Amino acid sequence: MAATDWDETVFEAHRPLLFSIAYRMLGSASEAEDVVQDAWLRARQDEHADVRSPRAYLATIVTRLCIDHLRSAEHTRLEYPGPWLPEPLAEPNQESAELASSLTTAFLVLLQQLVPAECAVFLLREVFEFDFDEIARTVGKSEANTRQILARARSRLRVSRPRFTASRRESEAIVTRFRHACATGNVDELMSVLHADAHLTSDGGGKVAAATRPVLGADRVAKFMLGYAGKLHWSESDFELVTINGAPGLLMRHPIAGNGTYAFDIADGRIRAIYVVRNPDKLRVFLERTPQRGELRG
Repeated sequence: MAATDWDETVFEAHRPLLFSIAYRMLGSASEAEDVVQDAWLRARQDEHADVRSPRAYLATIVTRLCIDHLRSAEHTRLEYPGPWLPEPLAEPNQESAELASSLTTAFLVLLQQLVPAECAVFLLREVFEFDFDEIARTVGKSEANTRQILARARSRLRVSRPRFTASRRESEAIVTRFRHACATGNVDELMSVLHADAHLTSDGGGKVAAATRPVLGADRVAKFMLGYAGKLHWSESDFELVTINGAPGLLMRHPIAGNGTYAFDIADGRIRAIYVVRNPDKLRVFLERTPQRGELRG
């Protein structure tokens, strides 16, 4: 397929895949959309492209753009005030169960341990199942080097796997209990849904109040949450059960504290991690796509 053969129909057929790659790499829906649009412009302008596989060709453009973006943003992220968390996604593309598991906030946070090339190779192979020769061309390495990069990425991400991952219905029940415990100040109920090694990470971007470092351990997480809830007089109506990155979460709309999303890593029947995003820049798109109670989508 030559550049002159490109039409919008071909590109739009691959847009969901391209966004999925870009969002996982960048952790930002708005930046992912910009990268995908840039990829479309570059594909149309590449007069010398010999495209045998539009999927591989477009994925290569997007992945390289993401690698460049991550490298240029490295200094900014190092200076980010407090913990950095990915931008919450309100309406993920329709994806298979296998892909959905790689969309969770917990997985995206885990990916931050990788350098850009490792992240690209890991995602293209382990999540999107590209062939090694396609991945090698994308990152500009030999197949042998690409396999080494993948092995290194796997080693970096090696963590103990939960024995049991909760179903959506079970996750919703746990999140609902968490909300009730926080709103009522019930420490026993809250402790019953927290894993002993639970931790909480909060991203305020230096623009709103947030914990400047992770809160570690169930006791400290419970104390932090109940102290915050009591100070602001939380009620259950301040929190709406929503979908965040394909999993049950909470959206806070509070008259004093403002807005925030609470995403959870749930396994073995308990909450292992809580990811709180309060940075207004990261909430803009999520709030635009999540109507308030009583509103109907047009």
